[in-house]
Amino acid sequence: MQFSVLLGASFIGTAFAFDCSILPIYVDIHKRAVAGTENFEYGSFIGVGSPAQNQSLWPSLSYNDTSIADVGYCKGSNLTDCEHNTGGYFDLGHSATWKSSNDYQSSDLAEQASDSGIYGEDKMHLYTHYFQTDPASERVIHNFPIRLAQNGSSYPGRIGLGATSTLLDRLRAASMICSRSFALYVGSGFDRAGGVINGSNVFGGYDAARFTGQVYNHAIDATNVNPFGVRVTDIVLSDPADSSKNVSLLDKNRFSNIPSAYSGFDAKITTEQYPLSLPYEITQNFRSTLAAQESDSQDGSLRITKPYGGSMTIILSTGFTVTLPGEVVYNASGLSPVAARTKGSLSPFYLSTAWLSQVYLMADYDDQKFHLAQAVAEAPFITTRTKCPGQVPLAYEPSKKAEKAFSRVGLIGAVLGGVVGGMALITVVVCCTMFWRRRRCNKAIEEIENAKGSFKVAQREVDDSTSQTSMKSKKAFHKKWFLKADNVR
Repeated sequence: MQFSVLLGASFIGTAFAFDCSILPIYVDIHKRAVAGTENFEYGSFIGVGSPAQNQSLWPSLSYNDTSIADVGYCKGSNLTDCEHNTGGYFDLGHSATWKSSNDYQSSDLAEQASDSGIYGEDKMHLYTHYFQTDPASERVIHNFPIRLAQNGSSYPGRIGLGATSTLLDRLRAASMICSRSFALYVGSGFDRAGGVINGSNVFGGYDAARFTGQVYNHAIDATNVNPFGVRVTDIVLSDPADSSKNVSLLDKNRFSNIPSAYSGFDAKITTEQYPLSLPYEITQNFRSTLAAQESDSQDGSLRITKPYGGSMTIILSTGFTVTLPGEVVYNASGLSPVAARTKGSLSPFYLSTAWLSQVYLMADYDDQKFHLAQAVAEAPFITTRTKCPGQVPLAYEPSKKAEKAFSRVGLIGAVLGGVVGGMALITVVVCCTMFWRRRRCNKAIEEIENAKGSFKVAQREVDDSTSQTSMKSKKAFHKKWFLKADNVR
């Protein structure tokens, strides 16, 4: 009894500190038209300024500020293929709400040491878009601090999701989200991945339909520029023809370079690079097993010189297991998801975007925990849920059996279960309302399923020629789109 009282008090305290009724903000990640160029770029659907200038911003787990490229960025930059790697351009002279902030103090100074830029404040537009036939809705943050990158060697178009993320801080302070939390699926629709699946951000929550199975919990290290650390205990290359021939790259009996006491290595999760950065010995074992060699790839990926149809499985100390499919391990150009590494290198070990293409990452800085789960690449619905600190995310699991059971006995049991007092009467009313809404929801979903054939996916862009958030249909670049079940009423 005492435990129940304490638990209830703790829950009430949390509920008052964090308003868990605030809905999260969903921002999709896909390839779209961006301001200042005819190139379509992959990133988060965001606009900056008045009128809004469309950007595709890459989610960064180590940067905290949001940065965008100045219109002249590529003129003084040594970024490889710069014109196709900015995420869009921003012309501060075309925004009526831009204000310079020369005294702004950034927490990203070390990461930006090789770049130059200025700080300012402007409107940030977070766009949410579900249906081709509907325009995108937007949430606007006023006077949002932005770094305008003017030249450098790194990708300038970033949305900072690090431990002191400006975006999450501002959203939380404005009561636009419940907690300083986010969820991320990077997708595979960008050039290096070579896939067609769009990704998504959820600020202040997560998409319950975007992951499946057990959720694995880890502690955030907010003192590290890369706050998401894990321990890798094994990496296994599968043999597509004979599983008995699978190879562990940490097998002490097979590889003499693995010490007898070796139990794995610590790695950071990052979105700053595509290929994995593994310890030198394990990288060498990968090379010898698959006849991989250094390539001329810009990201340092090794190239496998012989056809390989197997997969690569990475196992963490918590038991979380992620398998990179054959098309990721050996793509059409023979490139692998493993970066070359020199002996004696002191660079950190990374589980990178290649790994995240199969993972759903959920993080809560208020709770100082992050959660990992197997991503559902082609989820049938978008089902956003608020992330309240202390709560472990739960995957969406529709149950037709439970629904039928409720309609058969639930309502009758509520009415005939004894004397209907004040609280019981409220329960009956609530049950009736839920039952009525569920029937309407099911009917609407059935109508959508029947009409799916008539829906055609189209890219959307914000029209930069007007201050209104008007939308223009673009040629479909992907075969996948999502319906939001929660919006069906």
